[in-house]
Amino acid sequence: MSEPPTRVVADPAPLGLAAFGATTLMVSLFNAGVRPELVAAVFPTAFLFGGVVQLVAGIFELKQGGTFGGTAFSAFGAFWMAYAVYGHFVEPTLPPDQAHLATGMFALPWTIISFYLTVATLRTTGVLLALFASATTTLTVLTIAEFVDSDPARRIGGAIGLVTSALALYASFAGVINTTWGRHMIPTFPDPGKRLARLGHRKNRPVSITSSTGEREISHAEAHPER
Repeated sequence: MSEPPTRVVADPAPLGLAAFGATTLMVSLFNAGVRPELVAAVFPTAFLFGGVVQLVAGIFELKQGGTFGGTAFSAFGAFWMAYAVYGHFVEPTLPPDQAHLATGMFALPWTIISFYLTVATLRTTGVLLALFASATTTLTVLTIAEFVDSDPARRIGGAIGLVTSALALYASFAGVINTTWGRHMIPTFPDPGKRLARLGHRKNRPVSITSSTGEREISHAEAHPER
């Protein structure tokens, strides 16, 4: 009896990266000083494309076993949805002289998340490492800019954000082209931190930080079948 054909699941990463890159491009143009008074125009794109689409990509990454991709896309999908809600409904209700402090506090947690995702990219590709390093720098500058209420710093953050969006769109482009053509035509510079591989040499299979005791026992049994 023949086995049923294996179901091929498409890579959701290029879609998630396109959503991140396009939304970051729009926001960064406003932050860089291009008609910043019109920034509300980005809210629909931020919620639907940057938010919902990235969240969907993150869910599919998790279903495929991609811890990094699932975490990154889901977290930033939630970020963009929260950004749209915050900008449209919350910020206009805040005291004008203190709104920048609230925005800084809003951005700070995402800066921290982006930083540790950058560390994880050391074992993915050089393109993702550059992207998340740039995203972390962007968020750091914008967070500081909000806390000190500095328009020049916001413009600097917007300029760096344009670099971030370009890297995200390049990564999306590479994913689409390489998958469609079935060849590694667009370079992504895999595993920039391969020298760190020795840190995991002869270790048990990694188990999620949220794994139950039973799952840890199963993992231990797989690593030591003779016991």
